[in-house]
Amino acid sequence: MSTDAPRHSRPCTRAQSGFTLMEMLVTLVLISFATMLMFQMLGSYRIASERVRGQAGNIDRNALFQSWFRDSVHGLYAAPKHHFVGDPAHFSATTLNPLYAPEGSPTPIQWSLRENEAGVAEIVYAEEGREQWHLPLQRGGEVEFAYFDAQWRETDAWPPKLGVVNPEAIPAFVGLMRRFEAGDRPLLVAVLGPLEPPKRLYGEEELE
Repeated sequence: MSTDAPRHSRPCTRAQSGFTLMEMLVTLVLISFATMLMFQMLGSYRIASERVRGQAGNIDRNALFQSWFRDSVHGLYAAPKHHFVGDPAHFSATTLNPLYAPEGSPTPIQWSLRENEAGVAEIVYAEEGREQWHLPLQRGGEVEFAYFDAQWRETDAWPPKLGVVNPEAIPAFVGLMRRFEAGDRPLLVAVLGPLEPPKRLYGEEELE
């Protein structure tokens, strides 16, 4: 006779896991919101980055323009038949410091001012009669060239309309004058070389 007690089977329960429909909707809304914020931040970063790069580029180009302007004016060359001619809108001359031709070679150059299609003044550099470079001048104001003799007398044209000046002479200083309501901001550059071409000797002096 068997003494084993009867075994009763018990139902086995297992916890059900997973998201309800409401939890899924909330999760999707949160993910969408986070994605939207991420794209907005990326867009703002891109715009800010482009503005910084643009401003840095303008600063670099302005610094480069000022350096090139100084170099070309420092090297202005006075020689027969190489006349300096200037007015408020442009000047043409011969320099020993051209931007593209070999340094030290007398090269005809021209700096000029004009308005671009947006109505913004820009400065233009030409070499050997060919435009090489231009830069918009920001912040408005009136812009013009001015010329100074060795006694710091200013004139808006060269050779000066008044006074006796050797037509083959060049100014002692060339200025890019920017005039604002708050005051003028001139960029003055001195000519380093002789202001007049060397004089040739004739007759007995030349024979010596």
